[in-house]
Amino acid sequence: MKLTVDGKMMVAAHRGDSYNCYENTMEAFRAAISAGAEMIETDVHLTKDGQLVLIHDNTVERTTDGRGPVKDMTFEQLRKLNAGGSETYLQIPTLEELLQLLKETGVLLNLELKEYYEGDEASLERSHRCIDKCVELIEKYDMADKMVFNSFDAHALEYIHETYPGKYLLHGFYPYSKMRNVKRNPDEYLYCACIWGEPRNRDYYEYLASRGIEAWIGASITSAGLLGDCFKLGARLVTTNNPKDCREKLEKIGAR
Repeated sequence: MKLTVDGKMMVAAHRGDSYNCYENTMEAFRAAISAGAEMIETDVHLTKDGQLVLIHDNTVERTTDGRGPVKDMTFEQLRKLNAGGSETYLQIPTLEELLQLLKETGVLLNLELKEYYEGDEASLERSHRCIDKCVELIEKYDMADKMVFNSFDAHALEYIHETYPGKYLLHGFYPYSKMRNVKRNPDEYLYCACIWGEPRNRDYYEYLASRGIEAWIGASITSAGLLGDCFKLGARLVTTNNPKDCREKLEKIGAR
């Protein structure tokens, strides 16, 4: 199974069109699709009562008008918060709402798992429950071959690889020291890895290519020159806050 296309760099919208819209809102996701993004990257958390919601941080302060950890709030409490601005009321969306949208459009999904294993039984159970509930929804919408699971927590990726063997593509980070809870060699299970640090490090690309792992690049890479250099080195997808601007730059450098 392969998500990218040979000979071009695909565009994933980082938390939706987060440059022009409030991040991780349905407005941002729709705007990213309109801007031509081929993939939506977003972050999933589990509420106190077991619902899957899309928000980046562990707490709600930065992106809403509320306060407190996501894990200590019920779905009803979270849905009352404003994830928009003073004149724009927007709710924190659910994973199911996004899946419904993507199913209609054919746009791919990069789902970052934010429930990390912290070394205790409670976080272990929470991490596994979040993953299992995500899988249940993804199967419901027949999206298994149109998405990748992503996490800085290698435990989550290893759990998916062992519990759902061969079913899901897995996205990590390279060098692997950027990931936590690494027990197995990620070479064994990764489909792709986001280059961390120096994006022009040829050794990084050559290492990943030698193991059959695609090199992707992140949202900090915005200039046409740097995008072009990464493309030549082998990057096949860029995650961006501004998908329209990114697409235009990739077209100019011949990476589309």
